[in-house]
Amino acid sequence: MDHAPGDWFQDSYALTSLALAPSTRSKLQRAGVHSARDVLRISGNSPSTLARECALTLDEANDALKAARFNGEGIALRGARSAAELLREERARWSVFTFCEALDDALGGGAASGEITELCGCPGIGKTQMAMQLSVSAQTPRAFGGLGGEAVYVDTEGSFTAERAMDMAEALAEHLGRCAKRCEDEDARREMEAALETCAPEAMLRGIHLFRCHEVTELLAALETLGEFIAERPKVRLVVIDSVAFHFRQDFQDMALRTTILSKMTNRLMSIATTQQVAVVTVNQVTVKPQRDGSARLVPALGESYAHACTTRVILSWENDERVAFVTKSPRLPQARARYAVTAGGIRDVRGSKRAAP
Repeated sequence: MDHAPGDWFQDSYALTSLALAPSTRSKLQRAGVHSARDVLRISGNSPSTLARECALTLDEANDALKAARFNGEGIALRGARSAAELLREERARWSVFTFCEALDDALGGGAASGEITELCGCPGIGKTQMAMQLSVSAQTPRAFGGLGGEAVYVDTEGSFTAERAMDMAEALAEHLGRCAKRCEDEDARREMEAALETCAPEAMLRGIHLFRCHEVTELLAALETLGEFIAERPKVRLVVIDSVAFHFRQDFQDMALRTTILSKMTNRLMSIATTQQVAVVTVNQVTVKPQRDGSARLVPALGESYAHACTTRVILSWENDERVAFVTKSPRLPQARARYAVTAGGIRDVRGSKRAAP
């Protein structure tokens, strides 16, 4: 059989020569894997596929794929990807909408897959309300332009309330019902009506998988197993951490240790976002930062190093008795502001600024 230039490497590079943990290598051997080429062939460049086929954890599968791609002199160049390929992937990404048109416009469609979107603000501004709204919105059926997915909600503060989530789910179900009735295309209307049967409010609550983490070790343990949890539930489209700051502001005296653990946690979140192609939303608190002139201002918690961990940062604040969201940091979006309201049905536009959802 003819191989492309360089393919001989994966054929000849034995599994025993890869830089792998002994337990990972043993699992691969039991699955009939004997070379780097076998790893790439079985996985199809998908860590979750390799994990499923060879009884590996997601982390072990990622390590095996990296070793198969990059071990050996000069082989790292085989991992290079073109900017055009990355552009195609970015354009294929989807977003979880907030149900506030102004904010969705500012975010380029909503909380994007493959990225970490941070919601930051003072108490009472609506951070948890927005996180819960996203968890419900992620389940909007495809017939209505949604994702038809599920959500994972990691609650560190005990802020999540099922009753409030039910309010939002009921409001969404009622809105979708009105949309179906207004649809003039008969085929599309039948598709919508069929989808409505699967998105009752109780079904939406079943689509939110809640992890309650009372301390930082529980949070880290949940994130460690989250990749496998999502791989077993391919409908998951959103992961919420509410809040990322709570335990790190309460449980640490050693700041160097806190920084190290926080860095590992954010790296894990980004890995989940990219490998599982889900939208990750983190909720952050604010803290007071003294200024040189003796004044003070509110800034996001966890310091400057954590600020680089999120892809997009959204700061929520009050302005003339109205809630306003500011997109202050993003590699792909301009800075923007959007007014939003917290209503009985969830997050909506401020009436008069954008057409509010019924």
